[in-house]
Amino acid sequence: MILLRSLPLSLSILWRFLLVMPLWVLFYTVITAFTVFGSLMLIGSNMIVTVFALIIFPFATMAIIYILSMHPYLIGIRIGLQVLGFKTDPSQKRLLIGATGYGLLEAIVAFIFTAFLFAGSLILLQSEVGLAAALNVDPTLDPIATLSHELAFGALTLLSFLSAVAVMALRAAILPALASFAAGRSPNRVSYSPVDGFGANFVMMMLLMLMITGISAVIIPFAGDASEYLGLINLLTNELGEVVLFVFGDKDVSFTMLHAFIICGAIIVSVWLFCLQCAGAALSYASRADQSILNRKVAVQAQQARSEDIGELLRSRMQKHQK
Repeated sequence: MILLRSLPLSLSILWRFLLVMPLWVLFYTVITAFTVFGSLMLIGSNMIVTVFALIIFPFATMAIIYILSMHPYLIGIRIGLQVLGFKTDPSQKRLLIGATGYGLLEAIVAFIFTAFLFAGSLILLQSEVGLAAALNVDPTLDPIATLSHELAFGALTLLSFLSAVAVMALRAAILPALASFAAGRSPNRVSYSPVDGFGANFVMMMLLMLMITGISAVIIPFAGDASEYLGLINLLTNELGEVVLFVFGDKDVSFTMLHAFIICGAIIVSVWLFCLQCAGAALSYASRADQSILNRKVAVQAQQARSEDIGELLRSRMQKHQK
């Protein structure tokens, strides 16, 4: 059911997301540029400031990556919830803090999964580099983009497949939790925690992620050079640095009108595939909310039935005493 309903909902999210996306991309570009160039300006000013900058820079960079990998999801899912008629928390500051926290959580778990998977494969191959190489494995920030590119270009290996699927499964599990966070409350409106909904509707969410991967893999051969722009999170985390350099004039990039048109098309398709994920998360929240309402109705009916049974029992006893 989620798979079928996610298609029309994703289109409703798409045009709304495209309206706010330029502002957020500008914000992402500004904080990226501020962090990069601000740190470079601090380095070399004096010994204490240089040491401080060298310590802070990696953490600031990781925080930005975490924000870029999760914040767009919170924006898209919140739009989806609003389309479905749910009230959401309007705080932008809260979304940025939540994006950093969820990004950090996913990065830690994904790193552990990938490192052990890589180390295990090397051990099975009787390699001597084992754990050391595993600790240097690159994180998979956008498993859909990674897996679809490898499928399209025939570069898929067993290790890369398992790594991408492991991170994809983690993303499928965390998306319903992001929906609860974007709403600011749990579907049952009783209790709430940051991990509320984690793993909910996992099978349907995983099937949705695999479906999006298949669609992306089919599109990539037709996108040509613009295929690198498929995958919104991949675009924001991998290509944004080049955008910053281009804006500041450190990199020469030449575009023809046809090239620009193809890239714009690839980005729009990429945003739509991203909105499909957001739609699935919003629908997962809606299904849990519907189930919560159904459970409350069943509980009320059961309570009414017990009350009626107790009433009947008291009346029968009163009739016996009267006799």
